[in-house]
Amino acid sequence: MKEKTVAGNDQIVGGIMSFARLLSFSSLLTSLILVTGCNSTKPSSPEPGSVAPNSTAVTQKQIPDADKAQLLQDVKDLPPSGDEVVDGTRRFNGWFFKANKITFKSGSVLLFTKQAQANRRQFFVIAKEIVVEDANNPGKIAWEKGDVPAPPSSAGEAPAGADGGENAAGLPGAAGGPGTKGYDGPAAPSIVLIILRVPNSGPLVDLTGQDGSQGGSGQQGGKGGKGGTGNSASQNAFNCNRGAGNGGPGGTGGPGGQGGKGGTGGDGGIFTLISTTDNLPSLTQKFRILYAGGHGGIPGQGGSGGVGGHGGDGGAEQRPYCTGHGSQGPTGNTGGAGPVGTNGDNGKEGDYTVGGITQDQFNQYVWK
Repeated sequence: MKEKTVAGNDQIVGGIMSFARLLSFSSLLTSLILVTGCNSTKPSSPEPGSVAPNSTAVTQKQIPDADKAQLLQDVKDLPPSGDEVVDGTRRFNGWFFKANKITFKSGSVLLFTKQAQANRRQFFVIAKEIVVEDANNPGKIAWEKGDVPAPPSSAGEAPAGADGGENAAGLPGAAGGPGTKGYDGPAAPSIVLIILRVPNSGPLVDLTGQDGSQGGSGQQGGKGGKGGTGNSASQNAFNCNRGAGNGGPGGTGGPGGQGGKGGTGGDGGIFTLISTTDNLPSLTQKFRILYAGGHGGIPGQGGSGGVGGHGGDGGAEQRPYCTGHGSQGPTGNTGGAGPVGTNGDNGKEGDYTVGGITQDQFNQYVWK
């Protein structure tokens, strides 16, 4: 299908309404308030952020009348495209997908792309009828998330310890800093479904938030300082006063930094189902809606410990009486690895709302 766009659609909502349009909106809002609220239902969630079809019914959240009126104004006079078939992955760059009848093939996906999301965060699917050909693999309506990014890079190595003075040990390396927090997942958009008939089950609607990325690795600990050089031997005119000293031990490497916290998961999206008031109780049983927040990213790895410093050089001999240089000092110990970070926070759960309208309102605002 060619991408469907309407020039100036975004100005419909954001521009200044003419006096006549303002009167039309006021009239619509009044009529919506007079519509008797239906006892529509929301299936109980088998898991947080999920509504499954054919489950035990509980109270369904109603969209405010003012919001409902605005949505109907948003879609007024949008052109349909006849019948549409979604087969495979249908990438869609527009903000509304309107057809007389939409058929979902087995396992198919209607996907609102990143390009579409760059221009708008609320999308519409509008049809008189939606047909699913395979109830076991009904297809879905979703948004393009993309891949979770790789964790942030680590901050290299902490400063090394200072070298030791004569005969002294090198100083320990500095401790590594914590890793960078992972990248947060983007929030899901909103999808409004305006529909009259769904003969069997409907497609799954996936508005789960994107997962956060893994936290960055902790910084490597600093290298231990080099041990000090041993003292030189000392002699007088007749004998050796003092032999050459050994070099000082190298400093211990600094401990690695703690891994970064995982990124926060993106918030779940908002799904809104609009139909005639009499149809809502049955329609809410036919769709499975996923709107959980994305999972927090996994923790970053702890940074590696810094390497131990080199032992200091042995002191020099003094001939003829003080023969033999001092021994080189021992290498310092490697620093301990840093602890892993903490898991990122999960994104917030989205929402699922419904709105009942009359058949006349559907004919006037949705489908002339």
